[in-house]
Amino acid sequence: MDKRSWQIIYSNYEGLQKKAVDLVYNELGSYILRDKGIYTLHVLPCVKAPVSEIKENAVVISLYNESEFIQKYIDKSEIKQDGYVVKVFDNPENKEYKLVLITANRDIDLFYGAVDFVDDYFARSAPWDGCMRLVDSTFGGHYWMPDYYNSNAPKFKRRCVFTWGHPINDYRDYIDNMARLKLNQLVIWNDFAPINAKEVIDYAHEYQIEVIWGYAWGWSTSCKDFNVDTLKTVQAEALKKFDDEYAPLGVDGIYFQSFTENTGDYLVGKLVAELVTEFVNDTANKLLNKYPNLYVIFGLHAKSVKNHLEFIKNVDSRIEIMWEDLGCFPYDYYPRVPNNDDLKDAYSQTESVINLRENGKVSLLFRGFATLAWRIFEYQRGPYVLGRSSKRIIENDKELIKPSWRYLQTEWTTGAGKVVFDLIKHIETLKNNNVALGMAGQFAGGIWLPYAVCAEMLYNSGDNFEELLSRVSKRRCVELI
Repeated sequence: MDKRSWQIIYSNYEGLQKKAVDLVYNELGSYILRDKGIYTLHVLPCVKAPVSEIKENAVVISLYNESEFIQKYIDKSEIKQDGYVVKVFDNPENKEYKLVLITANRDIDLFYGAVDFVDDYFARSAPWDGCMRLVDSTFGGHYWMPDYYNSNAPKFKRRCVFTWGHPINDYRDYIDNMARLKLNQLVIWNDFAPINAKEVIDYAHEYQIEVIWGYAWGWSTSCKDFNVDTLKTVQAEALKKFDDEYAPLGVDGIYFQSFTENTGDYLVGKLVAELVTEFVNDTANKLLNKYPNLYVIFGLHAKSVKNHLEFIKNVDSRIEIMWEDLGCFPYDYYPRVPNNDDLKDAYSQTESVINLRENGKVSLLFRGFATLAWRIFEYQRGPYVLGRSSKRIIENDKELIKPSWRYLQTEWTTGAGKVVFDLIKHIETLKNNNVALGMAGQFAGGIWLPYAVCAEMLYNSGDNFEELLSRVSKRRCVELI
């Protein structure tokens, strides 16, 4: 098989379809367009459909209803709702060549199909020669590419990342990585809105990723400064902050935390669950009366309210509740295998909050990822430019965070990852379409293995954790330490 015999057939080169073509071009091209030690400069031909026949190697990338060629080899029923199909097989015109078909009914799913091909198929298709894996020989030489078929679709429609804004050193790279992991919602917490927030939103929208901006509605560390008499002032400040900083951006939504990051049930003699429900409902109602289509997420720390869910049940159904601190790992910061009693309690709390409000959206945040150094943490001093740092800062921060990811990677691959997998499988059985899942952490600097493994679970956990871990670990885009 001549590695120069490859071409890409596409039906549209705009938007996400363009990104799908570009991704395949870049990744496939890295294997076939250069010869080691020889200054050869080749290109990968890209041919716009329709085509009547293909006699050599080709990757065909198209929405199903835009390609009669794909329709010859894939039935429409094979494409699951919001899913994609990737099929690799011998070219019927010439058995010495291969056809790769990537198709879906929507642009975003077509892009995810391209991701599947370049990340999962590439990793599993490289041939062995003795004890060496010859990745560069996958698409040329005397090795034969294996057949492949995957019809995939997400189990959870909303797949979220919660992060702080200022650790994001390159927002384009960050969002590219999110899309590569099939994530579609980004919650960014800031003390002040970045001055380039609009361009961050615009770039995320290219991948159909929602950007939710997070800020405080009376939140403080452990709520030490809480004062019930100042809640009206806090409310006025929260509403003004939205009017001044976020409303002009046409944001997808906002996320807030209030005074629930506390280990006790009471603050200044008042029941936290009762107080926060009243405060949140009143503040959100004022906001939603003015902006009725605004997507509002209430970030809720469960420790201070879990014994009084009868009050939280009354949170306005227009508000999504994003739960943290629902017990042991994966709700705890440190990835470890919990004891049976703690795990049983976490399952029970998970079911309780999912079933708490019949019509209210709910999301669950998992932890066990790199975070900030809280003992030396400093708050932002003012508005700033998000994600446009120098290469020097990017390299500096990546080296600093690597030891944390080394520890986390070890724990995720030696037991903790299976804990998350099993919980997600249990959540799937509850069959609640209002449930979203997310990850809370500091994910800048690359696609770290725990991040990639959990993201795969959020999309479609599959049936076997060991197979999932093996597959994700082989991806060339994943950082292994």
